[in-house]
Amino acid sequence: MASLKSKYNPSGLQVYIFETFSSRIAFKESIILNRFTVLIINSGAVCLLINSKKIHLFINELIVIPKKSICEVLIMSNQLQICQLSFSSEFAFDNSIRWPHIGYFEFFITQNTSKIFLKNKEIESLVDLLKIINSKVKSSNKNILRKETLLLSFNLFLYELASTYYRSSWYNNVKHTGNEKIVIHFFRLLELNCKKEHSVKFYANILNVSTGHLTKTVKRITEITAKQCIENAIILEAKILLQNDDLTILYISEELKFANTSFFSTFFKKHTSLSPSEYRLRLNFN
Repeated sequence: MASLKSKYNPSGLQVYIFETFSSRIAFKESIILNRFTVLIINSGAVCLLINSKKIHLFINELIVIPKKSICEVLIMSNQLQICQLSFSSEFAFDNSIRWPHIGYFEFFITQNTSKIFLKNKEIESLVDLLKIINSKVKSSNKNILRKETLLLSFNLFLYELASTYYRSSWYNNVKHTGNEKIVIHFFRLLELNCKKEHSVKFYANILNVSTGHLTKTVKRITEITAKQCIENAIILEAKILLQNDDLTILYISEELKFANTSFFSTFFKKHTSLSPSEYRLRLNFN
């Protein structure tokens, strides 16, 4: 089958669909150090050394390779065919429907890499979503609703991937480090409380750690601080609320616990380059 690799990579995203490799060097170069990589083996086999752990991958197997993993290709069949999605933390944060992906899906946090076996229907579902993502990455910026379709298909792919992982035995076997557990619990608390609680101290107190320790731990895992995570979560909540034209800017600012609409507008524009009203107008225009 012909390769459908995307040649256009605007913002931290790379897609391979039924890409065939015959060189270990070329295949290794497809695994980008500063991105998360979701790898599906369609035919052939490969043995990887990921963070000093040897992993054999065969047809219909999937693995998520954590960001900044030390990865070596030890052995590879003469013809290796794969589907692959690589994305940066920035792309994930900018294209999330709800907070947060990198924390909420625990298989992106753990450094304890493990593979899962996919049924044919599971592969078909994931590959179909990759095809949609790929088509939107390659399409012109003038394409109507291109960004929205890319956002929805990327999110749906992650949810489908999460569902597949949790149907496997992976969740029962995974062992998180102490720092990974803190970040996972922080993200869960953030999802529940971000509308009302904007301070790092609130979350640190519940987790029984200092604000400094929480900030350093979150930054070590996600490469952004706890404060930045909170701000990203608030922006995502604001965007969701702004989609409802029946909600006034005043109501939204109060719902998100800002002192007044001026503070809310300044905060929103700082992070999106648009005022809340401008963002809403753009949504209605699209």
